[in-house]
Amino acid sequence: MPKNMGKGGKSFKAGNAKSEPNKRDITLADTVLGEDYAVIKKTLGNLRLECQLPTGEKVIGVIRGAMVRKQWITVGDVVLISKREFNVNDNVDIIHKFQPAEVRVLVKDGHIPRDFRGNDEGPNGQEFADIEFVMQQTAEDQKESEASKFDRNALVTEDPLAYLEDAMDAEEEDLDDL
Repeated sequence: MPKNMGKGGKSFKAGNAKSEPNKRDITLADTVLGEDYAVIKKTLGNLRLECQLPTGEKVIGVIRGAMVRKQWITVGDVVLISKREFNVNDNVDIIHKFQPAEVRVLVKDGHIPRDFRGNDEGPNGQEFADIEFVMQQTAEDQKESEASKFDRNALVTEDPLAYLEDAMDAEEEDLDDL
């Protein structure tokens, strides 16, 4: 058998992977260079996303090449964009994705508005309309629902074990007769 050469093994190596998350500095928008904050509204495919600026303007953002497989950007994420000087279209470049803790700091410091996502949207970017669902029952439906309800106390009127006890008593009497 080989000698034990040290502290190897699966559990020892797995413990080394646990490290504290990296605390990175918050990247702020530089308005001189044409940078701004945006929130992702919709994914369009081919590395393109629909972004909404704090002014309410919607633009098409393109994920830069260095972020393609390293950071996943989903609907509702807050990103830093750079406006293109040479392009007159509404295309912008997405240059940084903010983590949720960083977004809270940006809101606290006043760099982005508190209601940046909008009041009519949920956490996944789904728009909520002012729709209320009210369940109305007719008299027939109420009668059917009352009839379909079962009362647990009324259902068990006789003890199921009582039948077993009677059957066991009958078997004992038969055995005694022999």
